Parts: sequence; C-alpha cells; structure tokens
Amino acid sequence: MRSLLAVLLLSSAAGLACAQDASLLAGAMRVDKDHGDASFAVNVGYTQRVTPWLALSADYLNEGHPRLHHRDGLGAQVWLHTRVPERGWSFGAGVGPYYYFDTTTGNGSLSDYRNEHGWGELASVNAIYHLHSRAYVEARLSHTSGLRDRDTTALMVGMGYELGTVPNWERRENANRGDRTLLVLAGRSIVNSFKSEKATAYGLEYRDTINPNTEWSVILMDEGKVGVAERIGISSQIWLLRPFTDRTVLELGFGAYGVRDQIDRMDADAERVTRLAGLASIGMRYRINDTWRAQLTWNRVITDYHRDSDVFLLGAGVVF
Repeated sequence: MRSLLAVLLLSSAAGLACAQDASLLAGAMRVDKDHGDASFAVNVGYTQRVTPWLALSADYLNEGHPRLHHRDGLGAQVWLHTRVPERGWSFGAGVGPYYYFDTTTGNGSLSDYRNEHGWGELASVNAIYHLHSRAYVEARLSHTSGLRDRDTTALMVGMGYELGTVPNWERRENANRGDRTLLVLAGRSIVNSFKSEKATAYGLEYRDTINPNTEWSVILMDEGKVGVAERIGISSQIWLLRPFTDRTVLELGFGAYGVRDQIDRMDADAERVTRLAGLASIGMRYRINDTWRAQLTWNRVITDYHRDSDVFLLGAGVVF
C-alpha cells in the first residue's frame, strides 16, 4: 500500500499528457461505530486523467474534530469513471491507501495528547456535473477503514476546475535545469495538540532545479517558542512540480528534518535533544518576473515523540 501511494502521488504531481483537475470539497463526517460522534470534513484534491475511463488522484482529507480525535491524512486513489462530457454528468469510484495523522489522548484528558500515525484505506464514489466553463460541481462520499476502530464516512460537496494540459513553453518559463532560488520565509507554527499552541516561524530556503518537474531543497527552519517547547532544524526535500499557468506552480515535497528540540524551556536542567523527523509539504510558487518569486508553503512535521506540528510559511525569493 505504501509503494502504491508513492507511485500515485509521483504520477499525479509530475503530470501526464492528459487533463488535470483541482477540487475543494467540504461537508459532514461521522464515526461509523459511534453515530453520535460527528464533525466536519474537508478534502483538497488533485486528479490526473490517464484514459477516458481511468484517473489517479492525490488527496488531503481533514476528518474534523470528533471526540478526543483530530485526524487528517494524505491519500491516493485509482478512479474508474464514466466518460467526461464537455457539459453534463459523470460518475466515478476510487480506492487507494491513506496515511493518517491523529491527535488523540491516552487517558481521556486533553492535556495528555499523543500523535499517532498509520496506514489505512480510502474509498470514494462521486457524482460530477461539468459546466461549460471547465468548472464543475462535485458531490463525494468517502470512507476510511482500517484505522484502529475509528473508521469514518464523510459526505462532501464543492467545486473543481479542469486545469488542462500545460504547454512545454510554460514549463520552461517556470523552471530550467540548473536554476537556483534563495527564499526568505516567515509565518506561523501550530503544534498538533488539543490546544493548538502557536508561535511565529521563520525559514531560509535554497532550491535547485533538477528539471521542470523536479527540485531539491534545503531549508533552515525555526518553529519558534511554543509554550514550554522550542525547535529549530534543517531539512532536505525532493519536490514534484506541476506548472498550471505561465506564472504559477503547484508543489509537493517529501524529505527528512533534523531538529534540535528543547521540550521544557522552563526547566534550567533541560537539555536540547537532536532528533530526526519526517517532513511533508504542499506549496505554491508565483513567478513575479524573471528574477523574483513569491512562495506559500504548508509543512507537516512528522515526529515519533508526539510533537507533530504544522508550519505555514510565506515569503519571496530570488533566482540566480
């Protein structure tokens, strides 16, 4: 399942010679074994059509805040669907792996939280009405399973847009092999706890273009001082790019994050500890001109000691 997720995400982000869609859905979710435990659900998706009847999707699913659980995750699905008309209805069904992040508790107290990670399955059916403007309206029923007896079902509706195929000249305008970019970033870090403690975060990032669809980066990131914790680190990531206009690029990154962490700053005897974490990122870059770029990135820090966090960074950089 893990290898399938990697293959689907790589294929979707890199882009094939077919149409692509981006969608935003929202609705309601319930826990299957406890129908009284319900919350909201949000899905951000990217779909790559492979044939008139087959598609691949990469999805970020937020399963809301049911009792003592704040869970979201990254999924990838293989879709079988009816032929997509220029205007009118199409229907589809998809299934694939789902890697989740769950903020939960050990003893029922909100002060005792932990971050659990694991693999499950994501299955969906949808109905789409395609508008003549390349926009569409979608209703989707999604089901997660294999998740520690916390399977969920979500009904969501929303909008999507058919991005179309990007010409090669637009790809070359966004990135050429050997291009290097230096970015200065600032934003907000949020601890994945029930209190969602926040702090100001900063980043200094270097990018190197491997080809128009792939980049490599190194970033020095300071997540700030949150409550009694403080963390700073350096990460290295591989990025998959999908230009969808002559100025805008969608990015998906994965890598390792070496951090220097002090869990209890108030304790004079507390020592800083060096740890290795995972980092998954989604970003968008805008080409202001031939030299300057604007960057927006969401980073999910994945730890093995219950200190996951979200780091949102906004900034600008220069190509040299």
